[in-house]
Amino acid sequence: MISSELNERGLKTAMKLGADEAIFLSASGNEQMVRFANDSLTVAKKTEESVVSVYLVKNGRRIVGGSSNTDEDSLNAFVERLYKTMLNLSKEPVYARLPKKANSFGAGGTFDKRLGNAEKQVSEFAREAIDAAHAAGARRSAGSLEASLVSTHILSSNGTEGHDTASNILLNIRSFTERNASGHGLSCSSSLKGFKPAEAGRKAGEHAKRMLNSKQPDEGTYQVLMSPTVAANLISLIGGFASAFSVDSGTSYLVEKMGKRVASEGFSLTDHGRTEGGLGGRTFDDEGTPTQSTRIIEGGVLTNYLHNLTTAKRFKTKSTGNAGWIEPDAWNLEVGAGDSDYAEMVKEMKRGVILTSNWYTRFTNYRTGEFSTVPRDGTYLVESGRVTKPLSGLRMSDSLERIFSSVQLLSKEREWIEWWEVDTPTLCPWVLVDGVKITRAYGAAP
Repeated sequence: MISSELNERGLKTAMKLGADEAIFLSASGNEQMVRFANDSLTVAKKTEESVVSVYLVKNGRRIVGGSSNTDEDSLNAFVERLYKTMLNLSKEPVYARLPKKANSFGAGGTFDKRLGNAEKQVSEFAREAIDAAHAAGARRSAGSLEASLVSTHILSSNGTEGHDTASNILLNIRSFTERNASGHGLSCSSSLKGFKPAEAGRKAGEHAKRMLNSKQPDEGTYQVLMSPTVAANLISLIGGFASAFSVDSGTSYLVEKMGKRVASEGFSLTDHGRTEGGLGGRTFDDEGTPTQSTRIIEGGVLTNYLHNLTTAKRFKTKSTGNAGWIEPDAWNLEVGAGDSDYAEMVKEMKRGVILTSNWYTRFTNYRTGEFSTVPRDGTYLVESGRVTKPLSGLRMSDSLERIFSSVQLLSKEREWIEWWEVDTPTLCPWVLVDGVKITRAYGAAP
């Protein structure tokens, strides 16, 4: 059953049961994936899946649920169980009805149909990355490559309907030389045209070779030059903290910061529902509100939170098209470009550290934005504008507001970043920050 038919049958069942409002959001698509280790492909898999998400309202009570069991009888039974459960819930303290005006949506932006049937290509791309890493000095490589094409349909009780399609391809490769010196490379794109597996493999191999004989750093305060991969990890978290749900629940460092400076004057951050090259997003959000571009930070000043209908009512404003039935969230984040290049940024560093990859970012205090993260896979000491030696076994600890309030330079070059440490696709430059605390991470894995 295709997604539009799922929605029609599900909505008919919900309204027959007596729902005041209902939204059915169905997604169907396929994914091709390969994994590799020790330079050999170990897993190749193709999956096809349909999922239906359901939002129901009755007398101020709301419930949401999802199911991948989408045959007609199973879908009807699921909707009935969901509806009966909802009747036992408490009424919402703040409830925003769906708009009276219906919206109609067609596919927005572009997508690459080839990524829906790329079984042969993903294996070839993985081999291309492995070979490039080996040519750059790696002894062995491991990683994964995924390609997907997903179509999403919406139908709601107020008459809103439409569909959109998105495509995505993502490669992660980690390469090693002797003594487990390692480097990381990635390439992600919404189309085959922008995908660069050989470049990702080359970077992984080069970093692995350069990381031989790395040493732990002296603990202290450094200038830190974050690659787009590292900076995007932290910036994507800002998107979550900008969610009005996080602000309202008191789990965001952006509480009571509207209109105040939260970053350096040259730093700006925008969320796009749809944008050229963006790996995520749709023309509509989960409530059928048109998505848009929302400036979160402009010139260092917090200018907007991200809203769905309920948070917008609570904050006495309008939805930004970022639903999330439970909480609004970002679609595609874009950091404004700077006017520096990489070489200029390195020359500006008196005593600094270059970070190309990081894992395990964890918060010690969500309310203040305090975190720590573990750099690895290509980390270098800079002294008087010169890269002097590789570093390993270190930890960076700071707060998001202090980090981005201490931005010194941003690069002109930007890259789209998405991987398991960056949930929200982010277009990001290199970022030079001053005054960052670096400690030794004793016992950290190589």
